[in-house]
Amino acid sequence: MHPEVAIDLLGLIQVQTDGTITRQDLDKPPFFVPASASDHVPSVDVTIDPATKLWARIYRPPVLADKPLPVIVYVHGGGFCLFTPGYKDYHRHAARLASATSSIVFSVAYRLAPEHRLPAAFDDVRAALLWLFSSDAQHHLSASADLSRLIIMGDSAGGNIIHNVLASSEGLELPGLRGVVLLQPYYGTEERTESEKESDEQGVLTIKNIDTCWVLALPESDQPTNRDHPFCSPPAERLPEVGVMVVTGGRDLLRDRSVMLVEELKKLGRKAVELHVFPEEDHAFYVRSVDGEASTELMSLISTFVSQF
Repeated sequence: MHPEVAIDLLGLIQVQTDGTITRQDLDKPPFFVPASASDHVPSVDVTIDPATKLWARIYRPPVLADKPLPVIVYVHGGGFCLFTPGYKDYHRHAARLASATSSIVFSVAYRLAPEHRLPAAFDDVRAALLWLFSSDAQHHLSASADLSRLIIMGDSAGGNIIHNVLASSEGLELPGLRGVVLLQPYYGTEERTESEKESDEQGVLTIKNIDTCWVLALPESDQPTNRDHPFCSPPAERLPEVGVMVVTGGRDLLRDRSVMLVEELKKLGRKAVELHVFPEEDHAFYVRSVDGEASTELMSLISTFVSQF
């Protein structure tokens, strides 16, 4: 008799009652796009830590300028459980980001839950940031990469990851950090926000999927084990005092949490804080419709933000 499925995330991850985890393989074509120097935006994969199989994909703009280029560290979403930089939509999104902003984009493939529960993803992103400043990184980065103009960007779960990493930054020296971009960051508490209460379970991101991802990602040994765990809502005041850009969608269940974060930062006296709301957009619109009108507008906003530095 086969064990029953205890947890199911979109049919992509299933956890059986005996603890067995089955995962749909998204790391092969057509879902996975290999790095290729023949693309319009060249990219290359680099291994950061063989022991943990931590890797990243580096993109450079199609035309390298004679001047130094900013570096964007990008941390993808997926509820801490899904995707890599090679997933086709994230690959296209990061390539467009490099082209639109004339930046070097460093997209991190952190370990995924539930096989690797939090804080594994935090540890990986922290390790990737440290690696960027190593001699090994210099062999892979373009000579024009300017680490004194560093932007850290994350979408959905990636936004939560970079917030947690930056909030516990002891020993992590980032003298070149100029800005943080949070695209529809994935926060949570046991108490529902008004936007979360609006869920009809029909959108791209549903309450059921939100809760399932937290169950799969949070440490099983920590207390509390629910959405009041500190990882779910890191404190606003622990974000570095640099420029912060927050983006949300009017149809995103998590939109209230983005608005609340910006309000908290402003109460702290942070002046370099931007909030951009796309009224007609749902969660992760920039990867689901990379060439859409809203995504094009977002790229323009990010380009303007990056060009400040």
